[in-house]
Amino acid sequence: PERAIEDYDQATRLNPKYATAYYNRGLAYRKLGKPERAIEDYDQAIRLNPKYATAYNNRGIAYSDLGKHQRAIEDYDQAIRLNPKDAGAYFNRGNAYAKLGKHQRAIEDFNQAIDLDPHDSTAYNNRGLAYSDLGKHQRAIEDFNQAIRLNPKDAGAYNNRGLPYLMLGKINSACYDLRKACELGGCKGLNWAKENGYCR
Repeated sequence: PERAIEDYDQATRLNPKYATAYYNRGLAYRKLGKPERAIEDYDQAIRLNPKYATAYNNRGIAYSDLGKHQRAIEDYDQAIRLNPKDAGAYFNRGNAYAKLGKHQRAIEDFNQAIDLDPHDSTAYNNRGLAYSDLGKHQRAIEDFNQAIRLNPKDAGAYNNRGLPYLMLGKINSACYDLRKACELGGCKGLNWAKENGYCR
């Protein structure tokens, strides 16, 4: 990303009205873990092109990186107004609502994301988490099932499905999932279960 930033610096010097160069430099800064710098570049890209939907979306992600989820939602709202078919903007807004504890609103956004991109396993996974947080464990399991069907190597989805199985008293199913997650590199859930007397 550092080399890319140098290239975009050069591009903005040669053409200060080149919105895409600011946008791309913003992406590079975010990859480097510098969301504040990224936001400055997205701001500039949006000033130059107020209809730049992906710039709003990515500025929202940078605000979420900073824990400013309500501010992020404003950017996702604008991204969706400009491009109502952008599954990613609904997905990101759903994540922001979930972080704010607004799980029903999050589910509505994940529904939209799934309608627009039915093959995105992470949307099913995150909707499952929102259902879990609402205590709708069976509904959560259905979403984790679909996430696993779409991405059988996703340790997170197995871990996430393990917890509602535990809540429903289905210990064998829970332990199977937590062991599977650990095989795939995600052992946190299994370790927690063992510490709490499950999956010995």
